[in-house]
Amino acid sequence: MFLALREIRHEPVRFGLIISVIALVAYLTFFLASLAVGLAHLYRAGIDGWNSGSVAITDASNENLSASRLSDEQLSTAQTLATDNGTTASTLMSTAAVAQAEGVTDKDGEALRDDVFAFGIDLDGELSPAVTSGHTISDPLKEILVDDSLQAKGLKAGDTIRLLGSDHDWTIVGFTHDTTFQSAPVVTLDGQALSKHGPTSLSPAVSAVVFKADLTGDSRAMKSAQDSGLRILTSEELIRTLPGYSAQVLTFSLMIGSLIIIASTVLGIFIYVLTLQKRPVLGILKARGVPTGYLVRSGCAQTLVLSAVGIGVGLFLTVATSLILPSAVPFRLSGLLDLLIAAAFVLVSVIGGLISVRVVTRIDPVEAIS
Repeated sequence: MFLALREIRHEPVRFGLIISVIALVAYLTFFLASLAVGLAHLYRAGIDGWNSGSVAITDASNENLSASRLSDEQLSTAQTLATDNGTTASTLMSTAAVAQAEGVTDKDGEALRDDVFAFGIDLDGELSPAVTSGHTISDPLKEILVDDSLQAKGLKAGDTIRLLGSDHDWTIVGFTHDTTFQSAPVVTLDGQALSKHGPTSLSPAVSAVVFKADLTGDSRAMKSAQDSGLRILTSEELIRTLPGYSAQVLTFSLMIGSLIIIASTVLGIFIYVLTLQKRPVLGILKARGVPTGYLVRSGCAQTLVLSAVGIGVGLFLTVATSLILPSAVPFRLSGLLDLLIAAAFVLVSVIGGLISVRVVTRIDPVEAIS
């Protein structure tokens, strides 16, 4: 370590350039990872907020919540399964819609419209989201809760919105946080009210039954559900079936992995070139009795220091960027993911730095200093 640090202090410009390259690639990697986490969170936040163990949807929906419509018989079967397994069951009515605000205009001066998901629930049940501002629904036939991402578009408590396809007006009485589904904000209202006053062209109906407990491990419950045309999934399985979710996660994962390998390879090449340039110095050290193992460990330590400093700078830039980005950008830091990326960077960088070991071990002191 002493030799590694001394060399870095002796040539700060050269090693500073290497650290800069690592920092920029690390910054790009952390930035993409935060975007990936933010987009994934927009897709799944509404489901995560249920804190459920499993969800029953129709088998004919092909594991698509938006396409699931339970019959009265299937609903009765799901509620019986909940009773038999000693857990609670909550019904969810889900439909995609376009919300238009009355008296609120967009930047073009037209009435504000936005794609939303309407979730009809039992307001006293376990699917009811926490209200972060305003108040809870007191009049189910007229009042509604919306995700606070719509506040950035100009909506506020007391505004009136209409789900296009219906002639019924709803008054916003409160805002919820992190209630999004498939990247669209969720509006929460009473299930019976949605069934009665929802968009007629969308035929609102019960889409799923949400169980507090995980029933996927109960073979009898799974068989009974299958016989009734139902499929029981865990919350995570349901999230993975969301259109585009798995492809999005896989794409970002491949990009992040590629950046880690590229940055580590570049660092390994730099260290290799530096080692070739240091052949005379290393030859003198070996001639003076410095063990080859010490020189190899010094090279690994140098790689470790360079990668750690570069990664630290990249992570600092990412955190600083998160403070200035607008709220509309789906940017979300994940401490665990960033820690894993940093560890992977360091590990692969050290492995890449071992490329120069062959050079060090084959140095002949007589040839190196001649």
